[in-house]
Amino acid sequence: MNIRRAIVWGISIIFGAISVVGVLIIFGTTLDKFSITGALLIFLTLGSFAFIWLDFFLKTDYLRT
Repeated sequence: MNIRRAIVWGISIIFGAISVVGVLIIFGTTLDKFSITGALLIFLTLGSFAFIWLDFFLKTDYLRT
């Protein structure tokens, strides 16, 4: 169970970071122009999205019903 929970955290963090880089590349901007706050919001939002679905598929029960 601990390995699955570590996988959920790790993949969620990586997915959030890749999403921020992807948005910056797609819009052709930098963190100075886009703002750190915007990047943090994208990181948290998409990382949370990945966390929810990974929790469901790997059945780690972080989000109990």
